[in-house]
Amino acid sequence: MSAPAPGSAPGPSPSKDAFYVGYLPTPKALVGFLAIVAGAVLGSSAVVAVALVMGQGDWGKASFQFQDGYQTRTGVLQALPYPVLYLPPDAENPDGHAIPLSGQGKRGVIEKSVVLDGKPAEVGGVFLRRGGIAVEMVQVGGQVDLRPATDAAALGGWTGPDTKTLGPRTLKGELVGSKCYLGAMRPGQGKTHKLCANLCIIGGIPPMFVVYRGDGAEPLILLLAAPDGGPVDDGLLLHTAHYVELSGVLERRADLLVFRADPNSLTRL
Repeated sequence: MSAPAPGSAPGPSPSKDAFYVGYLPTPKALVGFLAIVAGAVLGSSAVVAVALVMGQGDWGKASFQFQDGYQTRTGVLQALPYPVLYLPPDAENPDGHAIPLSGQGKRGVIEKSVVLDGKPAEVGGVFLRRGGIAVEMVQVGGQVDLRPATDAAALGGWTGPDTKTLGPRTLKGELVGSKCYLGAMRPGQGKTHKLCANLCIIGGIPPMFVVYRGDGAEPLILLLAAPDGGPVDDGLLLHTAHYVELSGVLERRADLLVFRADPNSLTRL
């Protein structure tokens, strides 16, 4: 490297003020630049966060009804296809009222229900409801839990609902875990909820088929059953959270629709 020519001016020397060293104070020349960059990043993050929230779909008004406190109901229990407590007819429900049951967390109450199948039973727990949908659920637990009715005479000799066959149907909708859909999770539907729905169904929580209607009315909520009236085959777990078409036989028990669906008829849409 040749030396500078005699008489020539020396080249510029780097500024020590602008050189950042981690264990030294931040150079003044960089403070303003870093403040601008940090502000831009935080501002952009806030805009993106607001946009993501505003872009979310309306998942409906579904929740635990903790404001109502601990509730008890007495009715007739049916264990198949999944545990449902049926209340006797009244002025509001002339055919009786159905309340599907779930346990704590992602567990059902199938084991407790088998010994009470077809008998007067008493349940205690917290209700879950979703908007204007008539179907509601009780998360069973607490002091009463699920037990033989202490006052079966309150049923007036009623032995449970009649099953009315409505005939074969081919329906389009979504397979969901009922507990989350009715209020335990938001969202309780869609592909982001697939794994959670599967865990609930494996644990014995009733699966349901949500039939959406384009006229703005509330969707139809059907309790799913196998063609023989028992619990659904595990093969349906592959199709939870998807929009599908199913064929089967539709039944009504009190105010609950039960869909005895043929898994071989399933078509993804």
